[in-house]
Amino acid sequence: MMKKILMLCGMMAIMSGQARAEWNFEAFGKAKALYGYSNFDTDYVKDQSHNNLPMRFSGSAIAQYIFNDKYNIGVYADLHYGVDQQLKDYNHGVWGEEVYGVFESPYGKMILGQSYNAAYQLGVSAPSIDVLNVNQSDIVNFIANPNWQRNHRGTGYRTLNSTDINTDGTALKATYISPEFNNGTMFGFSYVPESYSRDGLINRNASYKNKSGYIAAVSHTEDAAGFTFSGSLGAAYFADNDQEVSVGMNVYRKGWTVGGGLRRSWVNHYDAKMNLPVRKGTDYFDGYRNAWAYNAGISYEFGPFKTALTYFYSRAEGKDYKDEIVQFSNSYQFNRYLNLYAAVAYGKFDGKTSEDSNKGYAGIAGIGVKF
Repeated sequence: MMKKILMLCGMMAIMSGQARAEWNFEAFGKAKALYGYSNFDTDYVKDQSHNNLPMRFSGSAIAQYIFNDKYNIGVYADLHYGVDQQLKDYNHGVWGEEVYGVFESPYGKMILGQSYNAAYQLGVSAPSIDVLNVNQSDIVNFIANPNWQRNHRGTGYRTLNSTDINTDGTALKATYISPEFNNGTMFGFSYVPESYSRDGLINRNASYKNKSGYIAAVSHTEDAAGFTFSGSLGAAYFADNDQEVSVGMNVYRKGWTVGGGLRRSWVNHYDAKMNLPVRKGTDYFDGYRNAWAYNAGISYEFGPFKTALTYFYSRAEGKDYKDEIVQFSNSYQFNRYLNLYAAVAYGKFDGKTSEDSNKGYAGIAGIGVKF
């Protein structure tokens, strides 16, 4: 990966001597700290506490060479670090990075490197506020979900955690995103040479973890009669793993947004067989490969204040694994650097037995800082 980035930087340096243009350098970051008090099912007591204080730190750096107002090329680096998180959801566990190059032109945008796929980038789902998020909800930091596991032993998802296609996480890939045309339509494609990524859904112990992936997506935004309609459709084929489709729609008017998303994954006869726990210490589940999920919600934005009520549901087809999450989330932008957060959430996560299930409520407050 580093060789690719150095080659890209070299190309940029050569072009800088051949055209009248300019370099642009940026660096910025953000941090979020949440405190939550939760109650939970006493039958499921693994690694749980009533008091939790998860934190996240992210930093980004950009080196961009701008030819003119139509063409530019850049190298982007995003760094992350997490504290007190149940899911070690970065590509190196508690920390991670995404490094990628972007070439933009009137003909679209090419992205090479560690990035999310086209269906994830163009996906539309329920309105979300950056407290817990609707997809990949941080409620698991307060009420443990036995169906979503990511730790030093690997990754095991019994159910889908998102209506956006995120099976490959930020695995190295090539993505094309078209320019907007036909009054609000965009499309995109991604090719993933090896679908496995530490921050995706595929377990590192799975035999199909290094297979390729192909993803396509289209989105459209339309203004009509004072409303703004946004929709998306995505599809993915992960070799030897599964096939997936996603669809979403939002409607916006005068600060109000209503919408949701749906995702279905399934396994065909030529895919690897569904895996079950192997033995203690190496257990992993991949019920997400034959599963479905949907979310729905309503939000309102008034000046610096945002509020949303959302619902997320997922289950593994033909299995006992099921998730239900209800969240009432609020955000207030105090100034350009500081956000204040508050949320109330309920989660119910079902397994085969009561010892393999969990449910509970959480009250959460916190801050977000940009720098």
